[in-house]
Amino acid sequence: MRVFQRSTCRMPVSRATVTILLGILFGFSITYYLTALKSLTNPIICGPEQQIGGFDYLDVISQRADADVFTRSQSLPGHRRGLILVAIMTAAKYVDTRAYNVWKTWAQHIPGRVLIFVAEGTESVHEDMPLIRLKGVDDTYPPQKKSFAMVKWLAENMADEYDWFLRADDDLYIRGEELALFLRSVDSSKAHIIGQAGLGNSAEYGLLALGSTDNYCMGGPGIVMSRDTLLKVSPHLESCLQHMLTSHEDVELGRCIRKHVGVACTWNYEMQKLFHNNQSAIKESYAKNMKELKDAITLHPIKDPAVMRKVHLRNREIKLREARAKRSLLSSELSTAKAQTLVRMTPNRTNDLTPWEYINNNKILFCADRVNCPRHTVDLSIRTEMADTITQLFDEFNTNARQRGRVLQFQSLQYGYMRVEPTKGVDYVLDMLLWFKKFRPPNRTTISVRRHAYVQQTFGKLRSLSEGVFRSNMRANSTLIEDPTLHMIMPLRGRAAIFARFAQHLKSICARGGDDLAVSLTIVLYSSEDEMENRETIEMLRASFIPVTVIEMGDVSFSRGVALMRGAETLPANALLFFTDVDMLFTCDALKRIKSNTILNAQIYFPIVFSEFSHESWSENDKLLADAFHYGRGRGYFRHFGYGLAAMYKADLMDVGGFDTKIEGWGKEDVDLFEKAIKNGRLRVIRVPEPGLVHIYHPIHCDENMPTAQKDMCHGSKAASLASIDTLVEQIAQYT
Repeated sequence: MRVFQRSTCRMPVSRATVTILLGILFGFSITYYLTALKSLTNPIICGPEQQIGGFDYLDVISQRADADVFTRSQSLPGHRRGLILVAIMTAAKYVDTRAYNVWKTWAQHIPGRVLIFVAEGTESVHEDMPLIRLKGVDDTYPPQKKSFAMVKWLAENMADEYDWFLRADDDLYIRGEELALFLRSVDSSKAHIIGQAGLGNSAEYGLLALGSTDNYCMGGPGIVMSRDTLLKVSPHLESCLQHMLTSHEDVELGRCIRKHVGVACTWNYEMQKLFHNNQSAIKESYAKNMKELKDAITLHPIKDPAVMRKVHLRNREIKLREARAKRSLLSSELSTAKAQTLVRMTPNRTNDLTPWEYINNNKILFCADRVNCPRHTVDLSIRTEMADTITQLFDEFNTNARQRGRVLQFQSLQYGYMRVEPTKGVDYVLDMLLWFKKFRPPNRTTISVRRHAYVQQTFGKLRSLSEGVFRSNMRANSTLIEDPTLHMIMPLRGRAAIFARFAQHLKSICARGGDDLAVSLTIVLYSSEDEMENRETIEMLRASFIPVTVIEMGDVSFSRGVALMRGAETLPANALLFFTDVDMLFTCDALKRIKSNTILNAQIYFPIVFSEFSHESWSENDKLLADAFHYGRGRGYFRHFGYGLAAMYKADLMDVGGFDTKIEGWGKEDVDLFEKAIKNGRLRVIRVPEPGLVHIYHPIHCDENMPTAQKDMCHGSKAASLASIDTLVEQIAQYT
């Protein structure tokens, strides 16, 4: 064994070397102390004169907007930029419709900032919209000058503030969370232009003066530029605008960036899904089918504001579902979480056992405990929910598909079982055909397989809100204050005895309504033989301290739609309107529910009234009842096809388009208004049976000179009001 000993070496050091080292150390010490002393003696400056890292803040902000953007971009060292700025182009005729809907929907969920660019002099009724008016720019179409001026403005005013810039139109929908996730995966310090690459449509192909390796980002689905791209192309925009080869501003912007920045639009097949452009049917784009939404970042075009709101609602539903799924997953990982099981409830009695429903090929549903059993077509709501469930299921299957080198794709549903546990959630057993694909060489293969899936959807926790909080949440974007008075509007022509009954009933209701029920009556009065009797009844109401307004129509053709609109015109925008008829009786509670179920700028109410059958068909017991508020099968029915009684605020009536004043005589104007309310999309429609509203039977006369549609509706209502089905069966039985 060898033992190695460490040798000791000594290196001689001269006195001169030691002196030099001590001098250097002394110099560093003196410099440090002097610097510290200077910082202590300098005053601390607040406000606009404060210096940041040796740069005068006043010098930075005083630079002109058209100064060298590279110089300005370096003026604030350490300044942290935001993720993205979305720049939306719109025109004066769309600023209060399309652009405002964009501002109130997806623009509120962008992880950055949204600006709306308009021509010089453009005004909007919505003061909260962030409008940028481009000097010297008008609404000429195609908007080459507006587009280039917008990009120039962004470079000169916002290049220091954001990493990414997205050029958009007012018919584009953007999913903000997905956009942020995508952009954070890309290096923003490099020059990029991102979107769906285009070469022109079939008629334009080869006519856009594009080189063999050139393309452009289509403007419709949105164009994303990195900050570096924006800064480099900005000095050349004016030159590019003066030397355009086509009328397409997106083509020319792409050509300018390709020439002066050296980058082209992302040439990737996946971009067709991420920046989706529906070219097949522009008018119907995404109105019915939104299957592209799940995988997209942007959707284009959506020109109908109602469809824009519908798509936005669907997107928020997707995000809410994802958040709930994440919460459920995190909850299951807690140490206190119960073990997952397919048996969520153990029945103690035979009645506690919830039967399953059998679904055949997602088309026919077999059931045992419903009116429409044993089989019927699967409801649209069930098909939609199952499709969403299957989509979510396969998203979870394919979470790590790239790492594993395989993917599962849904083919079809062979059959399935479904049941609803009222206190737990929905259970599914799904038998599916799948494509099992391996995409890594050398084991690439595609196999069709059949698998069972057991799926549980758990209901979320119950939430309770006070009425005040609920109404406040519903009216979050409204600036109007609700009028507490219920303004009843009623057309009247003749029928003095019936009006006297209505007035006496209203008088008694108001007498016991209390301070929380303020009611006024607007009568749209047509001339008739018993007009004087009606006027006497009106004076009786006024003597009872009920506010009554009379609108004189004179001797003109009766039109319910015209009459109701005339009555509404006399009231302010925040007035609560209740359109009623002289044949109605109502309870105090019904009027209070009308006020509760109607929310300004948020919700309108179409109650389903109880309509009496002909009194001749009533049983002897029904005839002995003292008042109208009884609901036997032989006494009447809830008129589900009638929409004549409605409650809404005047602002919402005007928003949906009001009554059709071209309709004369009886009927159809109520159906027209209801359809407008449904199509509006912004307002929630409440439709529910209201036992406190009773329509007293009266003989119906259908004028044979009516338009066909109105006459058919009149005859249908007349037939439905004659007697109950039970009574008709008894009558038929006498002759069989």
